[in-house]
Amino acid sequence: MVNGQFQVHPTTLTALGGKFGTESQTLGGQVASFETTAGDVGQAFGLLGACDGALSQYLQLFNSTSKALNQLTQVLDANNSRLQTSAAAYQATDKAVKDNADSVGKSV
Repeated sequence: MVNGQFQVHPTTLTALGGKFGTESQTLGGQVASFETTAGDVGQAFGLLGACDGALSQYLQLFNSTSKALNQLTQVLDANNSRLQTSAAAYQATDKAVKDNADSVGKSV
């Protein structure tokens, strides 16, 4: 805080947003791999699994986990986007204030 006010550093916001974007991409690749391998159960449960509902319970858990992980990648992407937008807004405001101060200084 400076003189009772806070400062925002747009480059820091941009970098943080980039980290969210990178993590989203990394997680997205890992989710795709998980969906490919964990979703291919084949005969893993055998006849007994089909009879006692273990297969359907596994698939239900798999589907809900997959959905949640995909939603997490969307949240990370949204955070990246919001931080990038905020950084751009702060940069534009800083530029407008500087331009205004410069023009006032020239007119005095």
